[in-house]
Amino acid sequence: MKNIACEVCGSDQYKFLFKGWDRIFGIPGEFNLIQCEECRLLFINPQPGEEVLKKHYPKAYYTPRTSQYQEYSWLRKRALEEYFGYGECPHSSKVISLFRKMVLWPLKVRYRNSIPFIPNGYVLDIGCSNGTELYKLKKMGWETYGVEMDEEASKRARSKGISVFTGGLLEANFPDQFFDVVRMSFVLEHLPNPRETLVEIKRILKPRGRIFLSVQNAGSLHYWLFGERWFSLDIPRHLFSFSVETLRKLLSSLDLKIQIIRFDSGTRTFLASLQYWVNDRHEGRALIRGNQSIYGSHLLRYLFRPFCWFVDRIRLGDLIHLEIMKT
Repeated sequence: MKNIACEVCGSDQYKFLFKGWDRIFGIPGEFNLIQCEECRLLFINPQPGEEVLKKHYPKAYYTPRTSQYQEYSWLRKRALEEYFGYGECPHSSKVISLFRKMVLWPLKVRYRNSIPFIPNGYVLDIGCSNGTELYKLKKMGWETYGVEMDEEASKRARSKGISVFTGGLLEANFPDQFFDVVRMSFVLEHLPNPRETLVEIKRILKPRGRIFLSVQNAGSLHYWLFGERWFSLDIPRHLFSFSVETLRKLLSSLDLKIQIIRFDSGTRTFLASLQYWVNDRHEGRALIRGNQSIYGSHLLRYLFRPFCWFVDRIRLGDLIHLEIMKT
């Protein structure tokens, strides 16, 4: 355990919020969640060391599923061709083209976080797991690379012809200005060195290259409602909890510019947080061991969809997806 300064602004002035624990698995240990007095970043301090963190990533943390190496569906391919520059759209009259766009528009909304195509483009996925997403991108024409800590997952990805480095990004030592796109989906919050990681991403990105970053939103209505019971805090695995404001400050200090922000409030995290609140009133049991009647209810997931949709519309969603450009 070691004390650190704020990764966003460098300040060592902070306020203590509460002690958190591993609510998913109930693994022993308590950790201080603090908030920077200058930029309001939330993070664990002192930070747990590697050996402590290993205990909080049991095998059950990784969803045991067979690797599904499948291409995008026919409909998704059509949407990618029409709206994201993939393949060649068939030549047709303006009327037919307009009709096709109208028919496919709901799919554009559904797949709005897709990466626009770049001919002969190079894409890196940090934390690529077994490479199922890279496999799809490879089939759509990308030159694909991955970085993954788990050796078994890396092997599975390499068996599908994907170039994957086993280890951390800083150890991979990619060439300067090598990638057109870097994808990092719910990884940054796990890293002990988010600033250093973003500096390295900037180095290996081409001029005007893009980062597609997804993280939990500490500025969400969910966090305001549930506080220490907010499911996406996921202490101690999430060392940092970013908001739009703290991410904007961090990225702008590195000359990285946010182009697009999208909010996503799935009912899963809301109901998990509500389940924590209920469980805390009945012996404080961890979610995976205790009552799951709320979290596991398909009816409640359906009923809370309109609420979560509204939360996204007012830009207070639980998750944020950002498209960032190297300036």
